[in-house]
Amino acid sequence: MLDSLRALYGDKPAARIPDNWRDRLPDPLAYYSQHVAKLGRTNATGWAQGACPFHDDHNASLSVHVAGASAGGWRCFAGCGGGDLLGFHMRRTGLDFKAAVCDLIGGNR
Repeated sequence: MLDSLRALYGDKPAARIPDNWRDRLPDPLAYYSQHVAKLGRTNATGWAQGACPFHDDHNASLSVHVAGASAGGWRCFAGCGGGDLLGFHMRRTGLDFKAAVCDLIGGNR
């Protein structure tokens, strides 16, 4: 039976996501600065505007929260949606949840 399980799932055990994965996410300002074109200055409430990478954006319709306790959120006001930094990364890369977490925290999949 063990051989049939190895044949099905492989020899390598699946990597676990660490319990503290949220604490290990990249700094939102550094991440969004790399992946959002024309990211402007942060306003007094911690939000910055830029061009949304999910549609042909000629006006800065994307807002990203890069400073403060709840930093990491994003919202496109042209209809692309919104969410947190992990959701942005998943949408940008096409990775599933576990792969996106591992990619962001520098872990192996």
